[in-house]
Amino acid sequence: MEVKLLHAFVELAETGHYGRAAEKLHVTQSTLSKQIKALEDSVGGAVFERGRHGACLTSLGELLLKEARPFLRHGDELGAKMRAAMAGRTGHLTIAFGISTLATAPRLITRFRQAVPDCQITLNDMSSTTQHQRILAGRLDLGFCRAPENTDDLSFVPVLTEHLALVVPPGTTIPPQDRLFELNDLGFVKLSSPRGPGLDAQIGLWCGHNGFKPRIIQQADDILTVHSVVAAGLGAAMLPWHGAAALGGRTDRKKLDGPASHWPVGLCWRTRDSNPLLLHFVDHVTQATDQAREPAS
Repeated sequence: MEVKLLHAFVELAETGHYGRAAEKLHVTQSTLSKQIKALEDSVGGAVFERGRHGACLTSLGELLLKEARPFLRHGDELGAKMRAAMAGRTGHLTIAFGISTLATAPRLITRFRQAVPDCQITLNDMSSTTQHQRILAGRLDLGFCRAPENTDDLSFVPVLTEHLALVVPPGTTIPPQDRLFELNDLGFVKLSSPRGPGLDAQIGLWCGHNGFKPRIIQQADDILTVHSVVAAGLGAAMLPWHGAAALGGRTDRKKLDGPASHWPVGLCWRTRDSNPLLLHFVDHVTQATDQAREPAS
């Protein structure tokens, strides 16, 4: 049964007059009559009693009208939902973020939700390497992470510049960068390599460039634990600057300089992903980032 025929039927049933119904439907009376005849052929019986008083519903027509109205209403609602989805105004996204965007990512997501209230978002905390793998596998839509090495299948827009930071217990004297060996008496706490391969590689590069070898006395499986151990006075650590700042002021910290001391962190997604809601989110983050970089007038 064609939806167009049902629309014609409901309009005629509500007006009770072929001429007025045809005018509202922007068709001729002859066309409307043919549509009603086609509908009657489809349902197997007359839905209108024709006479001088216009179009009156038969018992079959009354039954059809009762069913047709919610059916068409549902169809209109479905159409509206599909149009909203194609415009990127509804749907579901899975988004991950790491420690460097612990403050930035939720803020950007909150603003997006305010602009697109009908969307649903699931958040996860995971390392950049894991994010890249899951995005490629289709198990994650977007990630706030380090720039991916695979630039053909993954797209990336920078959001902030992260810096390597020396983090020490409160009140600890921070030596000059060329004398960090003085902190080896205290010892260093590090995030385990499997849990933070990107950070581990970054620290390795920086230490190699600066001829420094930290004395590792403890490892942990998450940055929060590393930071807590340092805050308790049990060691120093090298952590992302923004990440350490987001964990609170229980430690002292200083940005490290030189080669391998900073890297871009941003939004990553599958290059070929055509999800309108995802593309809307990318545009939102890009515009918000560009506006944040604009100098104050």
